Amino acid sequence: MNGILLVNKPQGMTSHDVVNIVRRLYHTKKVGHTGTLDPDATGLLILGINDGTKIIKFFNQDEKTYQARIAIGSSTTTLDKTGTVIATKEVTSLEGVDDVLESFKGNYHQTPPMYSAIKYNGKRLYEYAREGITIEDRPSRDVKIIDIKRISDILYKNNHAYFDYLVYGTKGLYVRTLSYDIGAKLGYPAHNYELHRIQAGPFHIKDSYTLDDLKNDIPTPIPLGDALSFLPAIMADETIYDDVRHGRALDRIVEGPVRILDSNSNLLAVYDNHPDKPLLKAINVFIKE
Repeated sequence: MNGILLVNKPQGMTSHDVVNIVRRLYHTKKVGHTGTLDPDATGLLILGINDGTKIIKFFNQDEKTYQARIAIGSSTTTLDKTGTVIATKEVTSLEGVDDVLESFKGNYHQTPPMYSAIKYNGKRLYEYAREGITIEDRPSRDVKIIDIKRISDILYKNNHAYFDYLVYGTKGLYVRTLSYDIGAKLGYPAHNYELHRIQAGPFHIKDSYTLDDLKNDIPTPIPLGDALSFLPAIMADETIYDDVRHGRALDRIVEGPVRILDSNSNLLAVYDNHPDKPLLKAINVFIKE
């Protein structure tokens, strides 16, 4: 049981809650995840099981796609519906919504919300927020929105406007903040009402399992070599196998990172570029002696 497991995280559960459930089901403590989802969010969570924990670092920089529902007409302390309302403005009609969404394409300078796990002076921002402290100079970041579009009609209800949108962006995008900023460009307070991650790198929600699925039937994780199929592959002959087994450097046949595979497409190792020489150096070796 070594590999990558795709789970459709339910609402109201932390990413770590899911890890703990999978640990019990797979009878191992070696379970980790990449790409944390807020408790109120749902969707694709990538888990590494046993040796799979060693390769989840290769998914940390992945681009992701989210389906979000925005509520325009009020903002909250957490920028989602779980927070306390701090500003309101009645919405009766909206104009230029699609143009505003289009304006977010490209480079986007974003300030993470106070209720986030980003560290400031060695402490998580949400820890300050729970103490009622707002960090005004919290670290902002540049992300890139590759695509964004509205995917529903606009619903007007209880002095608010709601619509769904898809956003495809780079690592580090906070959709809660994006929804707030969309509202601001439209001239209203806003917050994120629902959030569902549907894609991360090469993985898609359609290939994931619900927790009920896992409890009914324990699936075999995606093999290590298959999970890293987006990396170039080197097929190991006897010489390469022996070098890999001993963690020796390899000639840089292709640019790393690369998979080293045996004749059955099992992952033997991951190698990456040597910083100073035209060689590949071992990052992880999976050969069991």
